[in-house]
Amino acid sequence: MKNLTLCFLLATLVPLPAAELVYEGFGYPAASTLTSQNGGSGWSAAWTQDGSSGVVSASGLSYTDSLGNALNVSGLGMETTGTATTRNFRTVSTGQLTDVWISFLYHLPASNSLFEGLSFYRGGTALFAISNTSVDTSAAITLGNTVANTNASTHKGAFGTTHLVVLHLTEGGGTGGTDKVEAFIDPVLSLTPFQADASIQSANFNFDTIRIAGQNGATLYFDEFRIGSSFAEVTPHTPGADPDTDGDGLTDGEEAVLGLDPFTSNSALIAAIQANPSYFGLYSSTSILGLANGGVILPQVGSDPVSFTFEVQQSTNLTDWPVLKTITRPVPLPAGKSFLRVTLDTP
Repeated sequence: MKNLTLCFLLATLVPLPAAELVYEGFGYPAASTLTSQNGGSGWSAAWTQDGSSGVVSASGLSYTDSLGNALNVSGLGMETTGTATTRNFRTVSTGQLTDVWISFLYHLPASNSLFEGLSFYRGGTALFAISNTSVDTSAAITLGNTVANTNASTHKGAFGTTHLVVLHLTEGGGTGGTDKVEAFIDPVLSLTPFQADASIQSANFNFDTIRIAGQNGATLYFDEFRIGSSFAEVTPHTPGADPDTDGDGLTDGEEAVLGLDPFTSNSALIAAIQANPSYFGLYSSTSILGLANGGVILPQVGSDPVSFTFEVQQSTNLTDWPVLKTITRPVPLPAGKSFLRVTLDTP
C-alpha cells in the first residue's frame, strides 16, 4: 500500500528586533538638574557637569518624517537653559566606539551667537561636534571637526523646529583610510540614508564620552539620544500610512526605497514595463506558468484554496492504466511567502 503525504513549507521573513547600544530618553523628574541622573542604558556612570548643569524639560521632543513614520520616544527631554554655560558629560560603558550610528532630537528655539550642541570626546580630547556654532546666528546645523578646527554646514535647520540628527561614524571610511563622520538631517525613518548633508574626516574619531553644552546658558532642547550598529537601531519608529502622493500605484515609501521621486508620477514607465516584461528580464503570468520544467505549477486565485487532484492508477500489463481512485483536496495556503511541495511516501 502506498501512503500519500503532503508537505507544506512556510518560509516567513521575520526581521530581528533591533536594540541600540546606548540610549538616553531623559526619564527624570521635570525641572531636575541633569547632573547625577543615571537612567538610560549603555552608560558607565551618571551624568556629570563642568560649569553649570542642564535641566530636565517639562516635556519631551518628538519627530515624524515626511512619510508619516513617527520616532519612538519616551520620558521627557533636557535643555541647556541656565544663567551660565552648561556642560554635561557622560561616558559609555563599552569603551571607545567606532563604526556606529548616532541619533538624537535637536531643537533650537531662537537665534544667537552662542554655541549650543553635542560634542564627542575620547577621554578629555574633543573630536567632533554637531551644533549651532558661536560664529553663526542662523539656524544652520553644523558638523565640526574639533581636531582640525574646521566646520561643515549641513545647510539645514530651522528655529523652533525639532530636527532628527543622525550621524554615521565609519572607521577608515575617509580618504587614505582616515575616519569619516557623516551627518543626515531629518531622514526618512524607514530607509537608510546614503546622501550626507555634511561630512568630516580625521585620523581617529573613536570616542567614549559625549558632552551637551549651551554657552552662557543659551537654550538648546535635546532628547532621545541613541547609539547603535545600524541606522535601524537608532531610528525605531511606528510606520505611517505611507500615501501615494503622485498617484502612480507606488507608495511614497516604496518610491523612496527605489530612489524615485514620490512627487513625480511613474505611471508611464510602469505601464511600459507591464506591457513589455521581456524587455526588462521579467515574467508575465503566462510565462511563469510555462516554467513547469516537467512538473506542475498551480496558480492561486486571490486568497482561495488551491485544489490538488491526484489519480491513483492501476495496471495489470504496464500498458493500460485505468483510474482506481481520484483524490481531490482543497488546501488553504498561509498568508505571506510560502513554498509548497508534495512528497510520496512508500513504506
